[in-house]
Amino acid sequence: MREIDRRYAQDAERPGIGYLLAQARVERGVSLEEAAQATRIRRDYREKLESDDHSTMPEPIYVRGFIKTYANYLGLDGDRLAAQIRFWQERRRRARRGPLWDL
Repeated sequence: MREIDRRYAQDAERPGIGYLLAQARVERGVSLEEAAQATRIRRDYREKLESDDHSTMPEPIYVRGFIKTYANYLGLDGDRLAAQIRFWQERRRRARRGPLWDL
């Protein structure tokens, strides 16, 4: 396993942004249906955001927009969380692309 894969596996064990979103929603007593009406984000997308499963979601820019909207609705800093997601998306994209040649 490559070093970058090991690091991502370790990061996957830590609570992510989805955990923060789910915890904030529960603390505020908001149901998934209420959040759907207020944010206009589909329930299945919100469930995937809360479980940090972005594998079957639309393009990364939409994921960032969903996180920003949902976080702001829950009283969190949506800009900061969207920026964190963008950082991880870019890092993952670069790691998957790999070097053009081996030295």
